Amino acid sequence: MIVWKLWTPALSFAQGFRLLLERPTGSIGLWPFLKGVETVGGEYDGRPALLILHHKRGRNTLGYLVVAMQPIGGTEMETRYSGAFREWIHDPAARAAWDDLELQLELKLSFGEGWMRATWQPHGVFIFPGRFDSERWRRVLRAMHTVVTSLERGA
Repeated sequence: MIVWKLWTPALSFAQGFRLLLERPTGSIGLWPFLKGVETVGGEYDGRPALLILHHKRGRNTLGYLVVAMQPIGGTEMETRYSGAFREWIHDPAARAAWDDLELQLELKLSFGEGWMRATWQPHGVFIFPGRFDSERWRRVLRAMHTVVTSLERGA
């Protein structure tokens, strides 16, 4: 019973994220959870979005998750721009969204293979991924959308 109570929030995390997306697809549930990786894809406000949830397995690995959003022309943007990803962002609203993602929501941002990625890994004693907070992850998607839209305008 104790083990079930501890892992029940982890089983519902991907399902909760799925509810934030339009036309969701993916592999969630008990079997993907037991394999250690759950994925949910779909669209958020017209942009392809993806969650990859890597559960902790073993003593030497930590759980983490990646939320990704694809701008229109993502792979072309990557070859067009060089240097630090943050330097691509010129719009003040997008810079504020970036700061919110990194400083307030504690996500590490990157851009690769045509996708903007936000990686989150908890610090300290924490049962990963914890309870799903729809407002927090909606805020993440909204901020990522702001940054992605700015990248598209800049391209």
